[in-house]
Amino acid sequence: MGFIWDPLTEQWEQGIKELSTYKEEHGDCLVFQRHITTSGHKLGVWVSTQRTKKDRLTPEQIQRLDALGFIWDPLTEQWEQGIKELSSYKGEHGDCLVPKGYISASNYKLRNWVNTQRTKKDKLTPERIQRLDALGFVWDVYAEQWEKGLKEISTYKEEHGDCLVAAKHITASNYKLGAWVNMQRSRKDRLTPEQVQRLDALGFVWKVK
Repeated sequence: MGFIWDPLTEQWEQGIKELSTYKEEHGDCLVFQRHITTSGHKLGVWVSTQRTKKDRLTPEQIQRLDALGFIWDPLTEQWEQGIKELSSYKGEHGDCLVPKGYISASNYKLRNWVNTQRTKKDKLTPERIQRLDALGFVWDVYAEQWEKGLKEISTYKEEHGDCLVAAKHITASNYKLGAWVNMQRSRKDRLTPEQVQRLDALGFVWKVK
């Protein structure tokens, strides 16, 4: 008849079954606390319960969760969620230059997370810094802005064949490229040799007749 003698064990088995399905679909066990599966199972609550009651789990249960790549530390989970969102952003946009106010399709405030990594870089582990670097993470916000400008002028040159950007030119992406170009001219003495070299390589015009 399928009589269940231990309802707690049955509930746990249902939870790990739902988590296994979640991992198959998403590739990880980073479940939001309020996440409810399509079958109506409150998986986010179940995951949180495993963390708070880890000392009550059997060695076998812990082993099965570890085998799935379960994350016991919620702070670690938050960081992993952030780098996952950043990886998705790079896959869509080709870089890690997250614009101000950006919120992902999953309603994640990615720009805030990115800023936190910059301001707390000295508190990050070497492993986390390495993973961010591997994605092409930009630590210096001013360097980020400069890279954005260079990317826009590179696109402009591909379309127009030169770097002669009008002072008030705004790109299709609503970037004020003309203003950025004028700033490079007026602040050339503040640019790094590498930045000057990269602009020269594009055929940047420093003096307009």
